[in-house]
Amino acid sequence: MKVAIIHPWFPQYRVGFFEHLVRRGAEEGIDISIFYGDSPPEWKDRNDARASEEFTRLPTQFFHLRGRTLNRKSLRPFRAHRHFDLVIVEQAVRNLETYQLCFSRVPLAYWGHGKTYTMQVSEIQERLKQWLTRRGAWFFAYTSGGVEAVVNAGYPRMKTTVVQNSIDTSTLRREIEAVDVTTVATFNAQHDLHGKTALFIGGLDSSKRLSFLLEAADAAHKLDSDFRLLIVGAGIEQNLVECAAASMACVKYLGSLFGPDKALAITASQVMAMPGRVGLVAVDSFAGATPIVTTGWPWHAPEFEYLESGVNAVVAADNIDDFARALVATLQNPVTLAAMQQACIEASDRYTVEAMVENFIVGIQSALESRP
Repeated sequence: MKVAIIHPWFPQYRVGFFEHLVRRGAEEGIDISIFYGDSPPEWKDRNDARASEEFTRLPTQFFHLRGRTLNRKSLRPFRAHRHFDLVIVEQAVRNLETYQLCFSRVPLAYWGHGKTYTMQVSEIQERLKQWLTRRGAWFFAYTSGGVEAVVNAGYPRMKTTVVQNSIDTSTLRREIEAVDVTTVATFNAQHDLHGKTALFIGGLDSSKRLSFLLEAADAAHKLDSDFRLLIVGAGIEQNLVECAAASMACVKYLGSLFGPDKALAITASQVMAMPGRVGLVAVDSFAGATPIVTTGWPWHAPEFEYLESGVNAVVAADNIDDFARALVATLQNPVTLAAMQQACIEASDRYTVEAMVENFIVGIQSALESRP
């Protein structure tokens, strides 16, 4: 059986998943082909896109309409492969090529959030998303909340799979375990860290609420002079972070980090400070035993469901002072922090890319078996 996945673009965090999925598919007699578009303009500054000789790039055109970015991927490389028994596309209204596929004879399935989590959208846009979804042969949801969203919109539960969205935490955990004490001590001395360090890691854009984060860091430093904030990532608001790091002694900007460098930054931190959108960083926090301190902001991504406040994370009220106090209180309470770190380790055993691949393969098999 031949299956195609058309992904919007090819970010670093999907490399492990796609490679594992193709291998597992082959073991089950399923030939899985991965196609991917170009990075959206608003995300190019993150500098985390990858190219692959194993997978196929679809040249992409971008259009702007009323403040939203639409795109159209060329299907010519896709059609060169001729026949697929199932094609899995992103559950999104912005991908114009999806409409071409929807009205063709291609057996289509959708993979996505289930509903729009991360921003306020019009009722018409949400209805269009669900209209597309209901025309799919199967739905692969990031989390169980996504399944509930499409079922409530009229999609049959029996044609859904919760894939349990994750990243390659096995590699990250090995890299963290390989960090030695001497390296951490050198890193701490270099950045003036005193055991009360919060880490921000992610794209530097408006969804992460960086101004909020920086003001909270200043407030936390006033509450405890040992408080430090490490910031890892790149993006359109990088200049804001660089200016803050130059003027605030408690803020250290490290740029984009991957592999062992990322593992070192996680190891040197005790918590993660993420007042804005929480998504797959939840899985990073579990792998690194660095509980997330976040807020009850309404626009988190689906993986926010993985967090249990007071167990493996802290969800503070959505204001700067309460967030700053939550950071300091967590760092100053070693007993509570140790319990949350242990809960993170236990969660990391559940939310793995291996589990995600197995869930996806089972869903693909079910979708193929259920075809008319």
